[in-house]
Amino acid sequence: MKSIILLVILSLFTTSFAAIIESGDNGVQFAEDTAAAYCHAENVQAVYHCFGNVIRVVSNVEGEGSTFYKPSGVVVHCPIVAPTDMGAECLQMMTPNYCPTEAECGAAPIPQVFPGQNDTPEQTGDGDYYIVDGEAASDNMTDETTEEPVVIEEPEESYIPEKEPPKLVNNEEVLPAATENKVDNLLGDLAVVILVLGILAVVILFMLFKKSINE
Repeated sequence: MKSIILLVILSLFTTSFAAIIESGDNGVQFAEDTAAAYCHAENVQAVYHCFGNVIRVVSNVEGEGSTFYKPSGVVVHCPIVAPTDMGAECLQMMTPNYCPTEAECGAAPIPQVFPGQNDTPEQTGDGDYYIVDGEAASDNMTDETTEEPVVIEEPEESYIPEKEPPKLVNNEEVLPAATENKVDNLLGDLAVVILVLGILAVVILFMLFKKSINE
């Protein structure tokens, strides 16, 4: 029984240790990746990096409000509704100072008072309170697939060297270099043939001489 309990404790410890290693950056990388992704998404007014590496994405659609993305994978959507219709997490994350005043991209008003107090957009039902014309993050999206001008290359003219007229020496035509090379090659081939015939003649004479000696 003690061995089973020990195995269970070791398994729990191993799982906890693996989870600690996996989330060793406390969600910093998650926050950076999420913010970068939503800064290039559509219908986004602004993106904020909030307390605990939570990312707040403000929609530029009237009444949508904000959506909070936690490193744990929990997503909390907080539309602009009366505080009595809000969940506890929305009331907590919509409080002042939960998110910084400077956005990662775009711009939207930051809550200055608790949502349950008077004159807040949640209290008055001001659905477009967080929308600022011309300051949305999605307004800065550019089409990266810009067409490049097509350049038509003209074919290059092939160069044909002009044939030189034959040179005359004492009114006699001088053979060009190519003809001289052909003559040299022919003489070289004749020399090889003569050499081979000479070797064969020597071999035949040597065999005849040896035969005569033997007789």
